[in-house]
Amino acid sequence: MPKIRRKTFAAREDLIERASEVAKEKGFSFYAFLNENLEQTLEAEEMGVSLRILIEERGLLKAAKEASFVLGLETLWYEMADLAYEKAKRRALECWIESGEWLARRYISSGIKDPFLVFKSELEAFTWNASELDIETEKNEVRIRIISPKFSESYTILLAAFIESALKTFGYISFNNDVTRGTIRMKAHRGKN
Repeated sequence: MPKIRRKTFAAREDLIERASEVAKEKGFSFYAFLNENLEQTLEAEEMGVSLRILIEERGLLKAAKEASFVLGLETLWYEMADLAYEKAKRRALECWIESGEWLARRYISSGIKDPFLVFKSELEAFTWNASELDIETEKNEVRIRIISPKFSESYTILLAAFIESALKTFGYISFNNDVTRGTIRMKAHRGKN
């Protein structure tokens, strides 16, 4: 068996101490732990993605799961929305409105410092099926623009109802909406009518 050569390198002391603690907790020697992490970093780079991106994407999936989102086939999702809207329009709208309200209340009651900011951030992250999604906030106003040629008319209407309901729960009123197949433009103000 060929002899494995080793090299020494410098790293921040606090990082070495933390890595050493994690290695102990996991039952690894520091040497084995460090080598495994270096191998994984190089493997990610060979795949053309940085470890930071992999961690961010894993965090996104974790956040989606914790927020009660599920992954599903996009075409199936649109078809189910179309069927529900076609067969029971009022009930479908009620379900999406209730879900928007529930999600906003979940953020509000979570103890997060700025629940709307987290909602905004996660909506931007979780709505990866939209070609364009812009959410702009300025003082007491929010402007949302979502565009996707893949959205059916009914899915667009249901998604707009979901978002409007969430915004109402966050205290937004006085809505100015323009909703057409594949396009949602929404403007709302926070406060009293």
